[in-house]
Amino acid sequence: MKMLEANIADMIEQMKRDTDSDIAILGSIDTSKRKLRWSFANGSISERTLQVEQKPNAGLSGTAIRSARLACTGKPLTDAERFKIGEPILLAEQLRIAASIPILMNSSIYGVVLMGRRSEQTYSREELEIATHLAKELSFILFKQQVFD
Repeated sequence: MKMLEANIADMIEQMKRDTDSDIAILGSIDTSKRKLRWSFANGSISERTLQVEQKPNAGLSGTAIRSARLACTGKPLTDAERFKIGEPILLAEQLRIAASIPILMNSSIYGVVLMGRRSEQTYSREELEIATHLAKELSFILFKQQVFD
């Protein structure tokens, strides 16, 4: 289990580094409680981040889960816009730009990776492609180790 956790943490760190993000965090869907729970954060500045639970259809992550596709803010968000989106991590981590990538396997969604920046620099197409590729690799690791049933 320690090796699996290290592999997941390494992938999250690589996503943060390779996309020049300030934070990357894994969220998994708890179907029994109908909640999205966050774990394996890299770059977090808030002690509350890993305690956050949210509805899996809420916020930017909810958009990625519902559409089974990457969801991105596209432009820097104001404080009011961050609040309106309904993604608690954006507020807790003071993110201005964010993207959420679904964790997919066999056409089912098991969670998301949320990455973000505290600056106003938007993500390039290349950075989003890198993030999508790394999310697929992470999905493979999670399913190979039978993290999700």
